[in-house]
Amino acid sequence: MSGRASAAANLPTDDASSLPAKNFGSEKSAPHIAIVGAGLTGLTAAWKLQRMGFAVTVFEKSQLIGGRTLSIRKDGFVFDTGAITLLPTYTNICSLVEELGIEKHLHRVNPIIGIPRGGKMHHLDISRPLRSLIGIQLISLGTKLRLLKLLGPMMRTWKKSNYQSLAALAEWDQETVADFVRREFGEEANEYIAGPVIRGNTLNSTACAPAGELLWMLRQYAAPFIYAFDQGINFLAETLAQRVPVELGAEIIDIKPIGNQVEIKGRCAQGEFSRTFDACILGLPPPQLSVLAPNLSVRQQQFLKQCKSLVSVNLHVGLRRRPDITETIILPPESEQPVLTTIVMDHLKAPGRAPEGKGLVTFYLRDSWCAENFAAPDAQILASVMEMAKPFIGDLSADVESFVVQRWPYAIIKSSVGLYRQIADYEADLDLNSRVQIGGDFLSMGMEAAVSSGAAMAERIGRIVSVATAKP
Repeated sequence: MSGRASAAANLPTDDASSLPAKNFGSEKSAPHIAIVGAGLTGLTAAWKLQRMGFAVTVFEKSQLIGGRTLSIRKDGFVFDTGAITLLPTYTNICSLVEELGIEKHLHRVNPIIGIPRGGKMHHLDISRPLRSLIGIQLISLGTKLRLLKLLGPMMRTWKKSNYQSLAALAEWDQETVADFVRREFGEEANEYIAGPVIRGNTLNSTACAPAGELLWMLRQYAAPFIYAFDQGINFLAETLAQRVPVELGAEIIDIKPIGNQVEIKGRCAQGEFSRTFDACILGLPPPQLSVLAPNLSVRQQQFLKQCKSLVSVNLHVGLRRRPDITETIILPPESEQPVLTTIVMDHLKAPGRAPEGKGLVTFYLRDSWCAENFAAPDAQILASVMEMAKPFIGDLSADVESFVVQRWPYAIIKSSVGLYRQIADYEADLDLNSRVQIGGDFLSMGMEAAVSSGAAMAERIGRIVSVATAKP
């Protein structure tokens, strides 16, 4: 089988802080836990369990670690080809960064959000959100006054809008964002405020997403800055992979709990294998969980199989010169550009992301267009997207030095009305005492959801196995 993750071999090796290992007795070795999936969920679980004194092995089907936080280093550029931002509300990630001793690679950014309307770019400075919103000419005074009513729902959902589960927002899962915003604040608010927030973060539409998704997003972005790694957003996962054993190219094909142990069957370059562990954690997307996870209830199976995968085709462009653009993120409303949802000036996120004097731009597009153009040639994707972006950033096609087209058949769950209630039903059937624990970011959203899930599963497995080990 493949050895330890090689993708992180050349990264900085800052000393990790350590906790005293749990003493499981000199007569036997530490319990061994299998983790399936080397995304942030699995790697976080492995790190936490290892610090608790357990032996761990992470199995990853592909030759890459980090899942959808992938960073590609090419021609001197660091392309973030999955997730793009780290928020101050990512408290578990911030704690993990401190545990790993990599704080020096994390940088604060005070982004300027650009929202175009009628040929003019309107700026929203999130370091001064209220003052910026009051002064912005993007929307009318009447819409601004109506938007003050958002404070009530936001206060009622503030503590519920977390990264553990969206089920807490089930009461806001009765109508779409568009229906809610149009009724309470008007069409202008839907088009130029709610639309960019939803499209820019999930590539979804206000006509599809539940009303609670808007409140959740506003809660997470209610901070004056964002974070970014100078080594790329996958630096966290790559660092974790340096500290825990990861076997790449190892596809798990069957998991079977047997008494106080779990049998894992898989295949790799050397052939099929079978190994026995004291417990197992699955940190996988719903399509894979529905096939691999054992002992699921009927409701859980239905939920995982019915989860709609949001398809994404992202374009990442390295430029010969840095464009004269001050906006960190540009969010075109649907009326301005129905396909292009997000433009990120990645060179403004952290130092070292592009060679000196050069630019780095990321483009995200509406999921329906991505599905239709998933197999299109890279050059065609580049030409199409650069043409779409001209009204907002000018014609930069002559400055393209390097580019990457990233295709994700599963980016996130495509949310729709009813999803949060389905999540609640799924969670109600979770077996919190099973030696096979299931998690990931699909019960909430974002990198913080993945890390929170991994930490929670590690704590759960640690309790289950420690209690069993302590019994005479």
